[in-house]
Amino acid sequence: MALRTLYQTLLDSDLARLQVIARQWDITLAAERKPDVAAELADAMARADAVERVMAGLGEAERAALDALLRRGGALPWAIFTRCWGELRAVGPGRLEREALWREPISPVERLWYLGLVQRAFAIWPSGQVEMAFIPEELRLYMPVPAPLDVSPPVPAEPPGHQTPGSDLLADDLATLFAALQMEASGSVRAGERTAWMQLPHAGALLETLAVEQGWIRRDERERARLAPEPALKWLQADSWSQWATLARAWMESARWNDLAAVPTLRPDPVREWPADPLSTRRAFLDILRHCAPDTWYTLADFIAFVREQNLDFLRPDGDYDAWALRDAATDKPLRGLEAWDAVEGALITFLFNGPLTWLGLVDVGGSAPSAPLTTFRLSAAGAALLQSGDPPALPEPPALRLSEDGVIVAPLRRRYARFQVHRIARPLGWDNGYHYRLTPTSLTLARQQRIPLERILAFLEEATGRPLPAHLRAAIERAYRGGDAARLEHVWLLRVPDPALLEQPALRRAMHEQLDAHTALIRDADHAQVLAVLAHHGILTDTDI
Repeated sequence: MALRTLYQTLLDSDLARLQVIARQWDITLAAERKPDVAAELADAMARADAVERVMAGLGEAERAALDALLRRGGALPWAIFTRCWGELRAVGPGRLEREALWREPISPVERLWYLGLVQRAFAIWPSGQVEMAFIPEELRLYMPVPAPLDVSPPVPAEPPGHQTPGSDLLADDLATLFAALQMEASGSVRAGERTAWMQLPHAGALLETLAVEQGWIRRDERERARLAPEPALKWLQADSWSQWATLARAWMESARWNDLAAVPTLRPDPVREWPADPLSTRRAFLDILRHCAPDTWYTLADFIAFVREQNLDFLRPDGDYDAWALRDAATDKPLRGLEAWDAVEGALITFLFNGPLTWLGLVDVGGSAPSAPLTTFRLSAAGAALLQSGDPPALPEPPALRLSEDGVIVAPLRRRYARFQVHRIARPLGWDNGYHYRLTPTSLTLARQQRIPLERILAFLEEATGRPLPAHLRAAIERAYRGGDAARLEHVWLLRVPDPALLEQPALRRAMHEQLDAHTALIRDADHAQVLAVLAHHGILTDTDI
């Protein structure tokens, strides 16, 4: 990182420090005015032999501090540099000369400062101006590149008692979202029903954010979500691994989704809101996660400790833990300072494992029992492929759709394009080892209103199931599509009373669907509880068959 030239930084120093630097570099100064001294000193320092000689006199700690800067392109936030390598005493030129403080520096930072190898300047960061420690480019040019740090992976753990493999369920939920938006546009469902059909409804906000960012859905002038047909269909028609990988990468590279803002135990700083850069934070976190070996289990607690040791500042790369303070969601207490790291950074890491990493199937997770909290994880095959360039997992071809004799369609997981088409012609019933739908006169009328040809519906059902349609079902679909007379099956209660006068009660009459005879009536399902209360009010307890 190029901040300021060596001459500019020396010119900003007081004359006493310049003379200290010259003395330690064995440079005899001829000039007396500070600008001339700074120019003379900069010229003498920016030489290969001079830099080599000064570096040869460094101790092990000073050399390690210098290497830490060199590994980061020659610059680190001053707060991080001094936290790792010691303080620099704030002293005036008089005390510096009188006590010769450079002879007994209190830290590697102070030693490098009085050698002039490290300087200070402000740089513009997303969070504002940040004071940096840096090596001027004229000196860094002659410094050897340090070897990369050899970072050992976290300590492995025993496999957990209960394991949940990572899966691409969220990709099925994306297909559900597309289908729901398609039906919302036709007016057949309401926006509030989108998550009702999802496997991971708690991930709905993430899914919609990524879908907008990827252009699969768009917002109209009233901020309503609308399907973008061409990009959405392109994703739906891709193979299963491409769908999974595309969705996972959408999160990995998302600039709009802020993981920190989704942590349930945190609230934003009332002034600065959520100042962290979500994409930079996520990239830094994923770089740490890449140190995990594939097919190896780790405890979440050990991994959090590993992050604290290897990249303490992944969320706050300026190293400033006092500039903004999130709040504890339960107490509203400000979480300020490095002592709040576990409550903020630790909570974020915990959420990432319980949230996006699990939702996207990038990790296998484990605990002591199926309902126990997540305590252990390992990279899934998909996670290793996306984070460490491993081989993609082998995904078996999903089975074909099943169509029963009574018009119920069952779509298995990963049959996303076919299920999207089914959603346009059948009424969703819910999930039961597959997505269940029923062909009804209403659903086929909606299909006709969407201008889906009858011939296309019939051909699609045969193609998706791999079987010819039974003649009776073909005839029923054709009849319903064309608006022929339809049967209707309703869920009602059969009520038998000992006294016919009871059926004349206004509250019971309002609940009736139909009266069959003097003692018997059909009661609407939604009103059966009210009928039981009315009968009890008249001194009659009721037996039911349920």
